[in-house]
Amino acid sequence: MSSVSTKQSQCLSLIRERGRASRGELAQALGLDKKTVSGLVEQLAAQSLVEGAGFRESQAGRRQELLAVRGSHSCFLGIDLGATHILGILADLNATVLDRIYFEIRPGLPADLILSQLRSIARSLLASGKAAAPVKGVGIGVPGFVNPQKGISLVAENIPGWKDVRLREILEDELGVPVEVDDCSRACGRAERWLGVGKKERDFLLLDLGYGIGMALFIRGELYAGSGYKSGEIGHTVVKLDGPPCSCGKRGCLETVASGKGIARAAAAGIREGHSAVLAGLTHGNAEAVTAQDVSVAASMGDGFAAGLLGEAGGYIGVALANAVNLLNPALVVIGGGLAAAGDLLLDGLREQLSRYTMMGIAEDLRLELSGLGTEASALGCALLAMERVFSP
Repeated sequence: MSSVSTKQSQCLSLIRERGRASRGELAQALGLDKKTVSGLVEQLAAQSLVEGAGFRESQAGRRQELLAVRGSHSCFLGIDLGATHILGILADLNATVLDRIYFEIRPGLPADLILSQLRSIARSLLASGKAAAPVKGVGIGVPGFVNPQKGISLVAENIPGWKDVRLREILEDELGVPVEVDDCSRACGRAERWLGVGKKERDFLLLDLGYGIGMALFIRGELYAGSGYKSGEIGHTVVKLDGPPCSCGKRGCLETVASGKGIARAAAAGIREGHSAVLAGLTHGNAEAVTAQDVSVAASMGDGFAAGLLGEAGGYIGVALANAVNLLNPALVVIGGGLAAAGDLLLDGLREQLSRYTMMGIAEDLRLELSGLGTEASALGCALLAMERVFSP
């Protein structure tokens, strides 16, 4: 566990959030006198948690020393387990990525083999020799429902056979370091909060568009997980009454018509019905092999059918997002996940429906931005989750 006090934690977290900060800035932000802040900084420096990061001229013409988190204090693993891949990273305390391992999950791969591969990736990163300091923890992001308190992945609908997996227990016994577990969309949100466009907003939501669709919500700067750690399931809000059946047992959920798997399902039907020669060519006529990425490629090649699928999916996402915005009134919506790479082919429909269905007065104050963290967002968020042991008292 961490050895920092509450005030030290507040000081350290503020330095992390700002990247670099002077003692005067810390005193003003924390509501403390400069002598107290200097004492806190000395205590953090004695633990090798902060270091000098240059100087800046104050308005009074005095040189102010800037402080930064000392990245080489410790290292962490972040492992993003998705329905189609596992991405593991090794990062230092500044979330600088030192090493990464990617594994593509083949359709139909049994859950026990997926778990075995996840364990192998964690061991390989630990043994890579690229850590600049001791590895102090592991964070794991998984789709579906989790119990972060117990470190259990309860169910992942997009991974057949994955149920009640005691990830913390399994990996702590094997790796010998603390393990934290959370939902992968909340991991993306955590990365956005500390490293991305959410750094300057206290009230925002992150929409995670991928094989499934999830959401992370920040209220007053704190990640909201819900009473049973099951918040953010926007992918299972209904947008099409009597629509396609969903893996959750309902019909017409957003995921059935707008997620990576939903788009691929519609594309497969189109290939079988002869609607897209481009998609048929990309998949060599194997309709069941088509992916949302294939659809994006076909649309960029001018295929009208593929472009229509992305536009329709974006529209459904915009409707669901408008409902969330009307309910929660965030200042910022961040669009992330692999599907966001489709760009305007998907996002034009999203923006149109979001604008149409968001209430006046709410829409005027809303910002919509793309995540700049790319495909490593969830893995970075998982590493940040593990780091909370250092940053929390």
